Amino acid sequence: MIEKDFDIPFIADLALREKQIQQNYRPIIAVHKWFARRPGTLFRGLLLAEFSDKPLRDAFYLGNNFQGLRVADPFMGGGSPLLEANRVGCDVVGFDINPMSYWIVKEEMEHLDLEDYEKAAASLLRTLDREVGSFYRTRCLHCGTQDVHVKYFLWVKVKRCRTCEKDIDLFPGYLLSADSRHPRNVFVCPDCGELTETDSRTNPGRCIHCSALLILAGPAKRSHCLCPACGADNLFPDAAAGPPRHRLFAIEYHCSKCKPGHSGRFFKKPDGRDMERVDDAERRWAAMRPKYVPDDKIPSGDESNRLHRWGYGHYREMFNSRQLLGLEISARLIAKTENERVCNALATNLSDLLRYQNMLCRYDTRALKSLDIFSVHGFPVGLVQCESSLMVS
Repeated sequence: MIEKDFDIPFIADLALREKQIQQNYRPIIAVHKWFARRPGTLFRGLLLAEFSDKPLRDAFYLGNNFQGLRVADPFMGGGSPLLEANRVGCDVVGFDINPMSYWIVKEEMEHLDLEDYEKAAASLLRTLDREVGSFYRTRCLHCGTQDVHVKYFLWVKVKRCRTCEKDIDLFPGYLLSADSRHPRNVFVCPDCGELTETDSRTNPGRCIHCSALLILAGPAKRSHCLCPACGADNLFPDAAAGPPRHRLFAIEYHCSKCKPGHSGRFFKKPDGRDMERVDDAERRWAAMRPKYVPDDKIPSGDESNRLHRWGYGHYREMFNSRQLLGLEISARLIAKTENERVCNALATNLSDLLRYQNMLCRYDTRALKSLDIFSVHGFPVGLVQCESSLMVS
């Protein structure tokens, strides 16, 4: 029985290790985001303590089969208890008021022919690459190769000055990359926008392109930003101005040709061709009649009101044109998949991908990766946003 056989120290140690390595430990529950998931180790321990006749420390590492037992979860959420019960042979029944919960747990537990799934996924990626792959390429600064893969596009929010009407980049700081996972610190020049690598973070020196003084702190702080052109104090956000505008200011890419002799990551300021790709994606999206991208309004709520304060009125405004184009084409291709089970699995993958394919993701300057929209509670509207490549997400 749980009351006398549940070994708290044993399970607590296992659960702690499971959570510490959850980026490498990817059980089936990782197929889609769900909030506040508890460790599978915990539920496995509860089941074994209740139904096994062996000590928990022994039973945990043995094969167990509780066929004929039925476990019900009336508030199943992401389904961790049901998944663990199913893995030890129990029949399971789950309920939840949230339809997304039903869909996720169903997709986690239904049989999937992996060979058919892999073939369909590979075909989807090949077609996507033909359709939109060129939008996620750039020129390597080191070897000049024209079609290296982009990892991240970095955008800064832009506000029009209330006095001189010139655009202001709302940089909270000019440090693009710290010297933790890259050999040196990478700074954005406040004058010319070029990138300079430095040894010191506090005294970065001067831009190697225009000799302007590099600085750590940006002009945007605590909802205020001084216009560099006229010195006027501007407030943000401004809901009346509509959804915020963004300017592409940096790219992180990968060059397989240069990588063997290159230390660290690859960064660049976008060139003319990169900006042309942005314009091309915008034109293509404007000409498209979306079938799967919804135009729903963002309802009022404790968390969604933060989006309203930033001028967001519809969910699709949280994405840029390149993202909307890629997501719409992906949905169209998935909908054509004849195998219903495989189609649903790919649709679930696309749904989870939305966590990274939006303009609310931020860039971690130390870990050098995108932070998904749910990395903190609510909707974190930052001043610098990270657009992940659809082709390498």
